[in-house]
Amino acid sequence: MKILAFFGGARKNGNTLAMLNYLLDQLEGEKEIINCYSLNVSPCTDCRYCFKHRACSIKDEMVDIYRKVDEADIIIFAAPTYFFGIPGKMKVMIDRFQMYWSGVKRGDLPEKFTKKGAYLMSGGGPLFDTQFTGGGLELSEALVVTNTKKVGAVLMDDADIVTNLAQRPEIKEKILEIANLLK
Repeated sequence: MKILAFFGGARKNGNTLAMLNYLLDQLEGEKEIINCYSLNVSPCTDCRYCFKHRACSIKDEMVDIYRKVDEADIIIFAAPTYFFGIPGKMKVMIDRFQMYWSGVKRGDLPEKFTKKGAYLMSGGGPLFDTQFTGGGLELSEALVVTNTKKVGAVLMDDADIVTNLAQRPEIKEKILEIANLLK
């Protein structure tokens, strides 16, 4: 089982990475975390090359990421919420998933999900209705276009106040539920 996780946070010791590591500890298989902040990925230029080719015209680190996504059995996204969305470095990478979405135009979009996936998000403030709406929608759709069935999501609010996952047993329990669904 190949597990590919995308980490979109700038903080290397924050709640988002703690959640991701806790989830990965529950899963067996070959695991890789791609830190979006260490990637050298250019933004999508909407050149539409991918409308006719199952590839991107920009040859950068996304070439390797496409291969890893294609080979993965499980895909996980983990990101903090930055102004109602995901951080820019992760957004730039996900925008390049246009190559997958363009399977609609090319006629080669798979009809069935062949992978499982989930996403984890943290937000600094107390929970409010739209806190995770923007980022959650984007991560959900990133799973769909990569041929991944979303089994669930874990959303951790108040991450600026409670700065240790060990103090959030309800979040750890939700992560365990997601882990069981991914197995």
